[in-house]
Amino acid sequence: MTDRIGVSVELFGTARMACGRRCLDMRLPANAGLGDVCAAAAALCPELVGVALRDDLRGLLSSYTLNLNAREFVSESALTLRDGDRLLLFSSQAGG
Repeated sequence: MTDRIGVSVELFGTARMACGRRCLDMRLPANAGLGDVCAAAAALCPELVGVALRDDLRGLLSSYTLNLNAREFVSESALTLRDGDRLLLFSSQAGG
């Protein structure tokens, strides 16, 4: 049996509006990568596909980014998750 971890994805902006939820809580394999996060997010909220998630569920649309635990931005090639991690999903085009 594969160990699983609990991860939350907090949604912002258009992703939150499309999904109608603030947060997606998911259980993932311990060695989960970005594709696993995207597939789980699409299963919980299919409306994210084509809005924030690529159609093939292997990553994010280029206009979106993930932040890990409000500390660091993550790339598709460097995502190591631990139980209890929180990912923030928002548009990289947001201004302030």
